[in-house]
Amino acid sequence: MAVWAAPQRCARRAGAWFSLAALSLFVGHAAASPAQVGAIVPESWPDKARGEDIRDGMQLALKTWPGQTPTLVVKDSACDAKKAAAAAKELVASKVDVVVGGFCVLGTVPKQIRDAGIPFVSANAERFTMNAEGIIQLGDVPLNLADTIAAKLRSETGLRVTSSTACWIDFEAKMPDGYDAVLCPMLHVNGTRWDDIAPAFSAAYRKPFSVAAARGYAAMQVALASIKQPKPGVKMVKADQKEVDTVLGKVRIGEERATPDDAMLLSFAPKLPRMSPAQKAKLDEVLKSKACGCAQSGACGAPTAWSPMPFVIADGKTCGAKGLVNRR
Repeated sequence: MAVWAAPQRCARRAGAWFSLAALSLFVGHAAASPAQVGAIVPESWPDKARGEDIRDGMQLALKTWPGQTPTLVVKDSACDAKKAAAAAKELVASKVDVVVGGFCVLGTVPKQIRDAGIPFVSANAERFTMNAEGIIQLGDVPLNLADTIAAKLRSETGLRVTSSTACWIDFEAKMPDGYDAVLCPMLHVNGTRWDDIAPAFSAAYRKPFSVAAARGYAAMQVALASIKQPKPGVKMVKADQKEVDTVLGKVRIGEERATPDDAMLLSFAPKLPRMSPAQKAKLDEVLKSKACGCAQSGACGAPTAWSPMPFVIADGKTCGAKGLVNRR
């Protein structure tokens, strides 16, 4: 679909919304200023080093962009929903062409950006909502699904399970104090792409390519795919890309995706508290339902209520985290 530059700018000023079903965006004439990519990044908290990695990952993607290099405008969220909302407001006022965020919190940011007629790329493993027009999402986990499963685990096993206090930034399962288990939504790594990009990142920044950097790189890949830079003298460009192949897997545009079987990772503390016989039996049911080979061999008996739930267990004796973000 061809979209002219001038009409889109007018539409945005008027507050009108335009369809992103095919991720069709425009860029101004070749003589116009470079496009602007806004980014909402947790730079100051909870981990400055990872915030820096996210920014560096985005910068590397920009450096390898074959078109006219867009300008990157970064705002700090400090992993706080209110600060992220304030950052979104500033980016809207700056009239950026696309916004990247969701590395730590989502809050009202996707709605703010969408309502302003600006595409939003979410790097969060959780989805803001399904089929949200104008919101492009790397993650496959429906919002609050992890909370729902964690609540069921707490209720039936008696274990202190959290799904929201240990999964920020990289969505690595880090056991917080006072908990027995953590359920983290996960993003998946494309190992081949990782190996292609890692040397360039290390050469540019003198440090290893991390998961945080991969998330920044992948989110920027998708953002750049939404910016179609025309060649000199070309006023109109066809932009009908449906899929972006990123270091974190393929991101399909405008399509509702099924939640993968291994969309979340359940990790247990080294030592669990005392449990009643009924609670132990329920935990055993969970473990057997997710044990390696259950689905293929049927060796674990009849399916249970846990069987279809999209999580795996972080244990070498279970189906584990094959292909999950567990590389450093």
